Amino acid sequence: MDDDGISSTLNCEKQRHDRTTGEETGQRLDRTLVALSEERRRLVLQYFRNASDDVATMADLADYVANRTESSDFEYVSVALHHKDVPKLEEAGLIEYDSRSETVRFVGSEFVYSLLDSAEGRASSEQQEVADGTDVVRHLSEALTVEDPVEKDYHVRQALQHVHLDP
Repeated sequence: MDDDGISSTLNCEKQRHDRTTGEETGQRLDRTLVALSEERRRLVLQYFRNASDDVATMADLADYVANRTESSDFEYVSVALHHKDVPKLEEAGLIEYDSRSETVRFVGSEFVYSLLDSAEGRASSEQQEVADGTDVVRHLSEALTVEDPVEKDYHVRQALQHVHLDP
């Protein structure tokens, strides 16, 4: 194979890798947005933000969430967290769940906290000053609040133009 053939092959491989990496980043962001779309899940993440430790028991999380939602029934919240919310957060890579000890460990990033702040309208001035970060947070915040799937997709795509997540 001549040098032009090798260069052409390498360029095709690089383009395929870039496209795959972009798709993986988009999928990871989609999972994060789905995880943050439910109030109980956001409250779980807020628990870790306010706690001095990055590990909590399921009972502690259920108590925290039950005291901050309309459905203050501890048992209902506990079952919902166990069967629905914790698996979604784990799938998004934001927490790790140990079923033996029934403990949850936060493994997310400050980026997740900035999304929470933005969704709650509490973006700090420091976040607002970050180059391109303002656009990312604004678009993702919009994606969390709009009902129209086309508009939601638009905001996610706009945010992805400014985001680079390391694997």
